[in-house]
Formats: sequence, C-alpha cells, structure tokens
Amino acid sequence: MVSFGKMLRYALCIMACFNYLISSSQGIKDSLFLIPEVEVSGSGIFQKESAGTKTTTVDSVILLEKINVSISSVLAENTSVFIKDYGRGAMATASFRGTAPSHTQVTWNGLGINSPMLGMVDFSLIPVYVVDDMSLQHGAASIASQSGGLGGLINIENRVNWKNRFSGRYFQGAGSFHTFDEFGQVNVGNSKWQSKTRAYHNYSKNNYEFLNKHILPEPELQRNENAEFGKYGFVQEVYFKPLIQLQTSAKIWYQNAQRSIPTVTSDESDDESKTKLNQQTDQTLKAVIHADYYSDNYTVRGFTGFDVQNLAYINGYTINDVENLNTNSGSEMQNFYNSVEVELRIYEKLLIKSGVKLNRFDISSHDSVTKLGYGAVRNEQSAFVGAYQEIGSRVQLSVNLRQDIVDKRVTPLICGIGLNYRPLAERNLLFKGSFARNFRNPSLNDMYWQPGGNENLKPEKGYTWETGMYYSAGKEACKMETELTGYHSTINNWIIWLPGLQGYWMPQNLERVVSKGIEFMLKTSWRWNKTQLYVTGNYAFTHTTSQGEMLNTEDISQGKQLPFIPRHSGNLFATIENRGFYITFQHNSYSERSLLYTNDATHTLYPYHLNHASFGKRWKWNRFTFDAELKVNNLFDEFYRSILNRFMPGRHYSAMIKVTF
Repeated sequence: MVSFGKMLRYALCIMACFNYLISSSQGIKDSLFLIPEVEVSGSGIFQKESAGTKTTTVDSVILLEKINVSISSVLAENTSVFIKDYGRGAMATASFRGTAPSHTQVTWNGLGINSPMLGMVDFSLIPVYVVDDMSLQHGAASIASQSGGLGGLINIENRVNWKNRFSGRYFQGAGSFHTFDEFGQVNVGNSKWQSKTRAYHNYSKNNYEFLNKHILPEPELQRNENAEFGKYGFVQEVYFKPLIQLQTSAKIWYQNAQRSIPTVTSDESDDESKTKLNQQTDQTLKAVIHADYYSDNYTVRGFTGFDVQNLAYINGYTINDVENLNTNSGSEMQNFYNSVEVELRIYEKLLIKSGVKLNRFDISSHDSVTKLGYGAVRNEQSAFVGAYQEIGSRVQLSVNLRQDIVDKRVTPLICGIGLNYRPLAERNLLFKGSFARNFRNPSLNDMYWQPGGNENLKPEKGYTWETGMYYSAGKEACKMETELTGYHSTINNWIIWLPGLQGYWMPQNLERVVSKGIEFMLKTSWRWNKTQLYVTGNYAFTHTTSQGEMLNTEDISQGKQLPFIPRHSGNLFATIENRGFYITFQHNSYSERSLLYTNDATHTLYPYHLNHASFGKRWKWNRFTFDAELKVNNLFDEFYRSILNRFMPGRHYSAMIKVTF
C-alpha cells in the first residue's frame, strides 16, 4: 500500500503541474465562458431533474454566520437532519428521516467521503471553513448521485468566481474553555484562471465544568478533563478555462485532527497515580481533478480523485511515565474514484443523463496490543441513466435507474420515479411525489471487524414513498417560501450492532424497519429602508420502529421508537441587521430519546431546548469590510446530555473578528 506521505507528495505534484499549465496559458485571449441556458419556470424549485424529490440548500447567510464551527452544528441547527453528538469536538453522525448514520452518504466535490470501514462520516471533522455550498438530497433524491443513501445525501462543494481578481478574508476567534480559531483565504485570478487557497487551525482545551449526576449519593461538580481537541488543514483549488467550452479544476484538502476522549461520567475511580490515555488522531488527504465540456446539445463531465484516511487510537494509562495500553490500533484507507457523465438535450423539454463510476477501496486495520485486525479490498462499478421530461408547462417527470456491481457481484436494480405538478402557472405552488428503491452493502467493518464481524450479513434494501408541497411568494423586499413533505420508508435487513453472548458487539440484521414522518420548512426575508430581517425554521416528526421478527426472547423493541432518534425536533434561526449592527438568534428543540434497543422506559434521555445568540457590528473602510461579533452559547444555561455519559457545557462565550477584502 502507498504511504500517506507519498500520497501527499503525489497530490502536491498534481497541483504543481496544474499551476504550470495555467501559467503557461495566460496569453490566451480572454473570451466569454458560455454555459448552456437552463429554463427556469417560477422559482428554482420547479426543475425536472429533481421532479418529485426534496433537495435543501443551506443558505449562504447561515454558512457565513457559522463559519468557525463544524458542519455538524450547521446541520443540527438549520436542517431537519438529526445529529447524534458525543460532545464538543467528539464524534458527530447524521441521520436523515430516522435512518442510521450509515444511511447518509456524503460527497466532497463529487468524491464519496464515507469511511469504507464504518460506512459513515464524522461530521465534527468537517469545518465550515472548507465549504462554499452545501445541499441535502433527501431520500430518493440521492439515487441520481449514488447508491446507499437510504436516508439521503449531503453534498459539499467548492465554487469558483470567474469575476474575481484579488480578494480574501481572515477570521480570528477566541472563546470559553481556552478555545481559539483562525482562518485565512486568498483568491487570485482572471477570466481564464482562478486560484483559491485556504488554511485554518482551531484548538480547545474543552475543560468546562458540569454537574455529574452519576455520582452517588450526591451529584458532584466536575471538570471535563482529558477532552482537548484541535485540527489544522489547508485547501488549494485551481480552476482553468483553456477553451470557451472547457472548464477544468484541481482541488486538494489536507487535514490533521487530534482529540482526547474524556472518561465517561459514570467512572468513579480516583486513582491519581494513573494518567489516563484515550486519544485519537485522524489524518485525511483528498484530491480531485474535474473536466467539464459544454456544447449546444450535450455536456460531458468527468473527474478522477482519491481520498486517504488514516486513523490512530490508543487507550490505557501511564504510571511513572510507563505506558500500559489496552488498545493501540490504527487503520489506513485509500479510496480511488473515477466518474464520467454525459447530458444529452434531446429537445427543449427532454434531458437524458447517463454515466459510469469506477471506485476502489483498499483498507488495513490492526491493533498491536490485541494482535487483531484485517485487510480488505473492495471494487465497485456503477452505471446510471436518467430521463427528465417536461410535459406542457405544468407537469415534470423524472426516472432514474442505477446498477451497481460490488466485487463482481451484481446488486439489485436501484430505481426511482418522481412527478412535479404546478396547478397554477402564475403561482409558485408545486405538488410532488416519488417512489424509490435503494440498496446498501454492509460496510467492511460490518463484515470483517475483529472480533465481531459478520460475513453472513444481508445487504440492506430500502423502499421509499414521498409526497409534498412547495410554495413561495413575494418580491425582493418581502419574500416567503415554505415546504411540507411526508414520507414512508421500509428498510429490510437493517444492520445494527448489538452485544453478543461472546462478550463483544456483533452486527445483525433486523428483518424490517419502518420509518415515517413529516418535514416542514418555512423561510422568510424582509427589507425596509436599512433594516433587513431573515428567519428560517424546520420541524420534523420522525417515527422509526422495528416491525419484523424479534431477535431473541429479550427483545421488546418491536413497534417502538429506535434508540437515539427523537420523535420531535425543530430549529429556528433569525437575524436582523440595521446600519451594520446585527443580532442573530438560534433555537433547537429535541424530544426524549431512548438509549437501548429494548426501548425500556427507564432508559431515556430527557428533552432539551438550546438557545444561542450573537451580537455584532459590520463596517467598511476602503475595500476592507470589518466584522466584530460576540456569541453567547446555551443562552439560558440549559442542563442537558446528547448521549448518556456526556454532560454538555452550560452557558459559554466566543468572540470573533472578521476581515474581508
């Protein structure tokens, strides 16, 4: 296997060659870059490519306001996605519509970045610094991008501004618990080429105080020890237009993240002679090259890239500087991606898309203490075709078909069909509905992890019905949009890890899990003289239950809500600005959640309601814009837990200075 250092040097060589091509071609006469016209009827929601499905775009206002956090916070606070958060700086996983974290697919500029071992993404490791655009494809909408998204897909993109000549921004922040954030970006280019360079660093000692109610007979005020975390990284993007119809780009993202994992609050040991070790290091390197060719009747898009993920974890203690380790494990994942897609515009109202993907995953896992581990290689091929038809001016139809081959084994056909109907041509009122069949293979850990892997696991199969309504109204000074979606999903052979009789956890298949619910979104903006108001809110009702045969005689979960999934969740974000002064407010609510798959009523997490507020002033000097902001997190000092043994911090503060030019 190729080492991480060699992969980094290889990626930097790619960027160096790409920059050389650009610099040697600057003498090409500037010309207008033509992109084929796209017919937009009413609002942008009425698009035949997404007929019948739900796609959510996170507003740039929110991304800018939350630029110094991870995207787990953005998703939890501003979308209907539920984030299972293990604490500040700790793992955070995403769940669409009551499904498992492994049912959420994530892409970065087209690359699938889910861990092939875990099948999921730790969203605490993705800072908003590296994001220009973020969109969510709910349920059946993900089929057009890739398979496996039984819940949905999150797409992270970096974008180019061809009008840019020289610009940049710098952010510096500090907060409670010895928290520091720093980010810088420089953009330079012309109408032929563009370069964007970003670098960031953040660190937190994370030593907040909390009341440990697990200590008996009386709760005890404790400090969150051995919980520091930090990460640093850079992103380099280069864009080049050698021809009017041809656009190419190369992007690299490197990151190193380190964190200590605190002892669970139920641990009452007081042996001060021991220094506990519980640390994890994540290194990632992602690189991708894109080439897009535009013509009057067709478009060809292609990319190739890789994603290298290295993880190291140790657990144990030291006595007199001598390490005694229970675990000293590491894993290396090298993922390679290739994709080609063609769009054919048969005539004005019919679009055909087709494409192929070739992916390879090469992983190795080992533990020097237990001497356990495994290595595996997985090859995946995928072929896709989609047809999108507009019938008259009020009806749109989409059909998507996808066929995967995993290690020479053909999987069941993945398909989806959707319909848009706009009853009033002069109004932005839209009714939609869709049906989809999806499929997901077990992750490599599900099959081969030692001990506990189960090579006899069945792949998961999902069926989803969805219907909804979208409406928008207003003009520039006052606008409103709202969307209501109902869904019903059945997932057969749902994979869940449970304690086994051998003393360790093992994955098993639940015969059938049913997830159904409602998603509601409301967004409004208002402008009067020099005052601007923006408000957006989401509510989700989620009912996910096991409906198949019981796993054993002790399993009483049938027909009850699955663990860690709240029935009710909602959020509200509001910002108001006048003459450069602004105030933002964020609210989140979650209903109670069960802790165990048995769904015993005594094992639940209580509901909690979080509120954050920030106050700032923005002003300009020459070409510079300055922004000073103070934020109060957990405004009302809520006492809460996201998971069982992790009490979260009370009221705390952060301040940030932003400079853009």
